[in-house]
Amino acid sequence: MRNAKIEIHALRMLMERNRVSSLLHISVGVVVGLVASTSVPAWRCLVFSAGLAMPILLQMRLSRHVARQGWSDASILSAKTWFDYLALWVGCMWGFAGVFLFPSDAPAKQLFLTFVMGGMSLSAVGTQGMRLRTCYMSVLPGMVPLGLRYMLEGGLSNLLSGGLILLYVVVLVSLARKINDFMLQAFRLQAEKDELLLDVQRQADELEVARKAAEQANLSKSRFLAQASHDLRQPLHALSLFVETLPDAESPEEHEEILGRVRQSLDVLTKLFDSLLDVSLLDTGGIQPRLQVFRPHDLFLEVQRDFELVAKACNATLRVAPSKLQVRSDPVLVRRMLQNLVSNAIRHSEGQTVLIGTRLRGGRVSLQVCDTGKGIPDTERARIFEEFARLDSARMGEKATPGLGLGLSIVQRVADELGLSIDLKSDEGRGSIFSINGFERVSGAEEASTVSRPAPGGSIDAARVVVLDDDPATLAATELLLKRWGCTVEASHTPDGLADLDPDVIICDYELSPELTGLEVIDALAGTPAAGVPAIIISGHTSKELQAAVARRGIPLLHKPIRPAQLRSALLNALANSDKASGARQ
Repeated sequence: MRNAKIEIHALRMLMERNRVSSLLHISVGVVVGLVASTSVPAWRCLVFSAGLAMPILLQMRLSRHVARQGWSDASILSAKTWFDYLALWVGCMWGFAGVFLFPSDAPAKQLFLTFVMGGMSLSAVGTQGMRLRTCYMSVLPGMVPLGLRYMLEGGLSNLLSGGLILLYVVVLVSLARKINDFMLQAFRLQAEKDELLLDVQRQADELEVARKAAEQANLSKSRFLAQASHDLRQPLHALSLFVETLPDAESPEEHEEILGRVRQSLDVLTKLFDSLLDVSLLDTGGIQPRLQVFRPHDLFLEVQRDFELVAKACNATLRVAPSKLQVRSDPVLVRRMLQNLVSNAIRHSEGQTVLIGTRLRGGRVSLQVCDTGKGIPDTERARIFEEFARLDSARMGEKATPGLGLGLSIVQRVADELGLSIDLKSDEGRGSIFSINGFERVSGAEEASTVSRPAPGGSIDAARVVVLDDDPATLAATELLLKRWGCTVEASHTPDGLADLDPDVIICDYELSPELTGLEVIDALAGTPAAGVPAIIISGHTSKELQAAVARRGIPLLHKPIRPAQLRSALLNALANSDKASGARQ
């Protein structure tokens, strides 16, 4: 590659020859013809002068043609052969002069012709030495015939002159090679310098792009934190006001209304933390897809159950279209996307219908969430997938909780992680269709995994649960909630005495102390009566290392803050997977 560049560079230098030097070359040829015309026939002089001028003028024209094409590599290479032939033509014309313009009876004119041709050959070596092929074509056809002509004249002096001229040709060839080596080395150094400059420029451009990306990331992070801070303060502020007014409620109805407002604020706060957790996991690469075969219809039923109360509060109807299709993907991440899309559809479709279903397109499966709400304006369709982008709150139902502006952004980023695409079709006044496209369809011959979910009417009455947490308030609240569900609870700040217990489930905070983690507590139960008891780890950490550690042990991980429904669902699943589940319900 570098040799090709050097070749092109040498050719360009030859073609960019000074126009004045070319015209001087022609003038020298005319002078030689005029001097020789007194000793040889005039037609020979005319043939020489015209024959020398013609290839030089054609070389100049060829160079202008290449220059008009911007001295591109392709144009230079395409002109290379013609340029060499024209150089050979010039050399042959000087050879013609050495043979046919040689004045046999005029030693002074012989000496003049010899010096002129020797000087022109030396000049050719100096100007064309960067390319030996062209140089040889110019020098050898001119000087060799002159030396031979001296020898043909006979006599000792002519033989010596011819031999010296041929020796001079050898010296010229040697000089041309040395000049060529020097020029090639210079070209190589120049090429290396150009490559280094290009590399430095490329690195500078990359650094500039990285700098701008970092600045944009910092601005986005600042905007993200500012908006998150605002959205966190809103429900917290509402909570403080509602809790302050709760003791002064004048009637059971007012008391219940305030509690409902408190629950709504807590729901908004929990959803915001869930969204922030999702964004954090995506930013840190904490989401690792685990592909398996499953039926999307099973996920649809779960999501329908999750949002039944939300849909009822918004006076919306949530329906699921039956489907027997099977796909290969990560059901946990797909469910998260569906939850965000359905939540978004319900909030913007008060009094309308939301439908979840599948569609087969070109051998690939699409999951769709359709609503008959007010639709999305054209100007908003690209923006809604940006973080914290929210439509006008007036478009939402009166009883719907306000959106946090992260749901659709998370859907887009999770889809990218799974190699899927998101498509939106919407007509104002008629509704919207969100599609998750690109799922691999799996034939019915490959058995689908059953998506783990508790039965709607699952019971945890009389389940023996051990709760370990270093925070007194969290420990007391969890114990109270579990007892209200009918569980027998053993709550503690430390794992002391845990090995002697025989619980059905262990709920353990991950960071029990700076020196002890919940996973270490579970691992220490090996060989005790509590070994093999289903466990649930609760943590506020989102590191990939923690997720990998709990995944290796097959332990579910819940991230704080946790909704009671989440804890109940995890508890039901743990009991269902426990060999002691039946005993816990006796």
